[in-house]
Amino acid sequence: MHRLLQWRSRSFLQRLIREGRVAVEAAPGDDPSRNVDPARAAMRVRAEEILVVQVPQDGPAPCVDWQDDEIDVVFEDDWLVAIDKPPGLTVHPSGRRLDGTLVNILHRKYRNPDDPERDVVPRLCHRLDRETSGLILVAKTDRAHTEVRRQFEATRVQKSYLAIVEGRVPKNAGRIDAAIGPDSRSAIRLKCAVRDDGLASVTRWQLIRHVGPYSLLECFPETGRQHQIRVHLASIGHPLVGDKLYGPDEGYFLEAMHGTLDAEARDRLRIDRHALHSHSLRLVHPIDGTALEIRAPLAADLAKFLDECDGAQDSDPESADPVR
Repeated sequence: MHRLLQWRSRSFLQRLIREGRVAVEAAPGDDPSRNVDPARAAMRVRAEEILVVQVPQDGPAPCVDWQDDEIDVVFEDDWLVAIDKPPGLTVHPSGRRLDGTLVNILHRKYRNPDDPERDVVPRLCHRLDRETSGLILVAKTDRAHTEVRRQFEATRVQKSYLAIVEGRVPKNAGRIDAAIGPDSRSAIRLKCAVRDDGLASVTRWQLIRHVGPYSLLECFPETGRQHQIRVHLASIGHPLVGDKLYGPDEGYFLEAMHGTLDAEARDRLRIDRHALHSHSLRLVHPIDGTALEIRAPLAADLAKFLDECDGAQDSDPESADPVR
């Protein structure tokens, strides 16, 4: 289904299956008594069987109208393209947000269905949260996508993120080995937490410098769990600056969704989005087998925040940082 409906996320399609909106029609010549059977997750569909999908018609969600020329391509060849995603850009259409996503932009840029020889179907190799900026890798061929996904699933892709966190971390480096699962104490379904029965998760981090009351870290996730860096850093008492879900109050997440975030909340969050940036990717090129390293500099809004903190620190001699 996902190959046929690439404009929809896997979670959306899974929800349609759970709600009984997907059925399988019998192939010609089959027993007519089983003309239509409800589909089940992971079931195999035989040749000539027909999938019937009822897609609810939701109204479009308000979103930023990103222009194609606002998307920075930092690497491209015949098989891959690496995008420096700006903060606030949703990666994949889902729910009521069907337009104005990175996938929409990539399809406008690369699809050419009237000329099959020039038609490229871009396929995401991984995801980033909407507020996270930085590198995201896209495959331009099925073979490249398969090979890169295999590397991601085997955790052979080396990723690094830049993170600005609350507080001055007391060490120069650390390793967080803590399982992650759903946060059963939260009313927000997508929130995760460190829990003994969760999935094994490991994040290494290194201090780059202290900046006033904050710390700039480079983080190296060794596993790829949802919200992993955000959960791990919050678990050691240093949540990301601006994190509405894992920061000072998870209620800020819901308020931001409904557009009701007040001035006091914005002041506590400091910046409009969580301070996380996908900085580098190291992998083996899926076609020629060479080592490939791609980097994206810290996003402009986070660099500006650090500059402002530096300015405030310079005006206060007692806050001088020997680690810088």
